[in-house]
Amino acid sequence: MTAIASTSITSPSPVRALGSYARLELTRAARNRRYLMFGIGFPVVFYLLYTGVLQGKAASPSDPAFQSFFLVSMAAYGMVGAALTTAVPIAQERAMGWTRQLRITPLPSAAWVATKLVVAYLTALPAVGLVSLVAVVVNHVSLAPATWVQLVTGLAFGVIPFAAFGLLLGFTFDPGSAQGAVTLTYLATSILGGLWAPVSTFPDGLATIARIMPTYHLANLGWTAVDGRGVDPVDVLVIAGYAIVAFALVAWRYRSAEQRARA
Repeated sequence: MTAIASTSITSPSPVRALGSYARLELTRAARNRRYLMFGIGFPVVFYLLYTGVLQGKAASPSDPAFQSFFLVSMAAYGMVGAALTTAVPIAQERAMGWTRQLRITPLPSAAWVATKLVVAYLTALPAVGLVSLVAVVVNHVSLAPATWVQLVTGLAFGVIPFAAFGLLLGFTFDPGSAQGAVTLTYLATSILGGLWAPVSTFPDGLATIARIMPTYHLANLGWTAVDGRGVDPVDVLVIAGYAIVAFALVAWRYRSAEQRARA
């Protein structure tokens, strides 16, 4: 009894638990086939397709300006897809009761949401690096160092609200409909936001819609860089506005789920 009584079992601190959980989530995300497909595979394949295989059939695909434009477009496309894919695992975890199990661990309840946001954001970032690497190696895209910095930092900032959108879809839809919601959101925002064709080629009505979409302002942070222009404050303000609204909606959905669980 003395030996047993003298043996203390200490639970890990919340900070340590949060770190362990974040590493677990990053590992799971990297092994997610949806992430590999939407966040890495599709943007690279489509960039090569538009700037190589379809050369001579698309609008000036061999033009360096077009290659740089589509580099930004496909990087943004991949980042959005990677961020949104977090919705399906979240919907599945909610259905399985995983969030209820987390309440009995040292992990603070709100830390689950924070971890999901961080993971969604971090898994979105590789897309810009991979598409840029392909653009440099295959199409010999050459940009000034300052341009690369503006491009990468602009896209890294612009994808923030999409990390929250992924959580919002996961909190809103069940596992059976979450994938459809992700695909519809992904394609609709990408097409209407001008990631597949320059907004200047859109009819006036569609061009107006495009300039409202968060995907347009995400990509425009990169397009202005490759065009040699400074950051447009409108893009920053619109992205910040979308992020605030998205974070508020995620907090609301999370609180609603917590209240239902405790009822």
